[in-house]
Amino acid sequence: MPSDPHRSRPTSSPSEGFTSLDEDWTQLRTLLLAPEQTQLDELRERLDNRSVQPHEVGRVLPEAFAVRGEKDRQLSTVLTPYVEDGLAAAVRKSPRAIVDAIAPIMGPAIRQSIARALQSMMQSFNQSLNESLSVRGLRWRLEAWRTGKPFAEVVLLHTLRYRVEQVFLIHRKTGLLLHHVTVDAAVVQDQHVISGMLTAIQSFVRDSFGASQDQPLDHFQVGDWTVWIEEGSHAYLAGVIRGAPPATLREDFRATLHDIHAQYADALVDFDGGAASFKATQSHLEGCLQAHHESPRPAGTFKMWILAGLILTASVWLGWIAYQAHARWSELLTKLRAEPGIVVTVARSGWGSYHVEGLRDPLAKDPSGMVIDAGLDPSTVTAVWSPYYALNSELVATRAQSILQPPSTVKLTLEGETLVATGSASSEWVRETRRLAVLVPGISRYREDGLVTPSDLIERINRVVLHFSSGSSTVEASQRAALGTVAALLRDLDQVASRSGQRVVLEVFGSADETGPESINIRLSKARADAVLAILEGERFGHSTTITAGIVPGVKQRVSKGESTGQRIASLHAMLVPSTGSKEISRP
Repeated sequence: MPSDPHRSRPTSSPSEGFTSLDEDWTQLRTLLLAPEQTQLDELRERLDNRSVQPHEVGRVLPEAFAVRGEKDRQLSTVLTPYVEDGLAAAVRKSPRAIVDAIAPIMGPAIRQSIARALQSMMQSFNQSLNESLSVRGLRWRLEAWRTGKPFAEVVLLHTLRYRVEQVFLIHRKTGLLLHHVTVDAAVVQDQHVISGMLTAIQSFVRDSFGASQDQPLDHFQVGDWTVWIEEGSHAYLAGVIRGAPPATLREDFRATLHDIHAQYADALVDFDGGAASFKATQSHLEGCLQAHHESPRPAGTFKMWILAGLILTASVWLGWIAYQAHARWSELLTKLRAEPGIVVTVARSGWGSYHVEGLRDPLAKDPSGMVIDAGLDPSTVTAVWSPYYALNSELVATRAQSILQPPSTVKLTLEGETLVATGSASSEWVRETRRLAVLVPGISRYREDGLVTPSDLIERINRVVLHFSSGSSTVEASQRAALGTVAALLRDLDQVASRSGQRVVLEVFGSADETGPESINIRLSKARADAVLAILEGERFGHSTTITAGIVPGVKQRVSKGESTGQRIASLHAMLVPSTGSKEISRP
């Protein structure tokens, strides 16, 4: 205890002595009650200031969450929106951190899922390929067509021994779903509803048959599926299986359930309804998604030979078809290149299609008909032809025939670039041809060698005179050649007259000299004309030719007057008259 300084000063006044005593008591109280006074001050300040400080809440927050979470899930319900918003904000702000955080979990899961999908696809493909050419493969194709299912799915169903399509991990006490895995092709309904249904079924069976908790329902059948149930102390597995599973599969279920119980014992015991901690059981449950198919039957030698024979036959057949098509195409090109008036500039062929381009004279042969003649399908040949005038002599002559349209009595020939016309034609045609001939492509000159007109024919006919022997009406052999010439000229004249709307009238006049009596001379003249007429009538003329016979006009009068009647001849007189016949022809 500190010494009192006032004790050494006994001469001080009484008031000063009381003051000194109070100070001493104050110092003594401070020394003895300072900690309690501090606490009292703090209590007073807390009572005066009722706001809660953050550091105070921080000290008790974890314990408060734990205490409240054991009572109900209201705390989880309240915090969920804030956690979700915070997680969303964190993903938006720093997605890389989230990716890095979940990569160790998602990477293996994704690789395993892809590998399983590829394995399933390859298995389905192999099964389909193996069965595609077999008898039962054809039967399955018919079934696929009838049911509308893909052929691969039908093959998989027929060759499948068993396949675990879904696995449920269910908490035994609460019946809540802890985790669920499935194969890609399985049809998945609400797994939580299925989980509750499985628990209800087990409870129903136990209640119905009075079974105890250690007598579980280990399996039941639903259509094509079998549900296997493997129970553990805190959870059980339910596997949905298609087909007939082996007994060893249950051992796998049991081993998986044992591993889950071993690794998640605390979570199973303290399960409060949250299944997030059991997502890591994905790999365990996927190990139960097993499948087994029938081994493909070894292909028999006979089947292989048949397959090889079919392939060889198909190859030979396709090769022969391709060879024939190429031969036909080559033949067509050869004929097109050799055809006058056609020039092939582009030719190419593909598998079942052909293309040709070039120049074509309008008078050239139709290429479409040549395609058909070559044995090709016209729909597979695309032809593009540009028009042009070919200078081939054959086409030039054809072009001249087409443009000039000569009568059948005219013959057109081509000598180089010169068109030569021979025969007989009307004056109108001759005049028009002289104007048009040089305008025909390929013709630069026109020449009329021997081309005669009707006037020329008539003049040549009228110049013919047939001589008779004295007193004879017989046409001698020497005169018959002249009659042959007359017959030929009459035919040409007949054709020209028929096209011009006219008729040919040939009059044959017989005559005799003044020797002998008059009446005999008249009869002799008539006989000579008739003899010529008989010979000409033996020839074939058209309907436009008329031949008459008579005596020389005025012979009777000259005979009666004692004048000379002429010579011992028969003369001809040809003329053209309108076909309406304005001029009457009568025999004298």
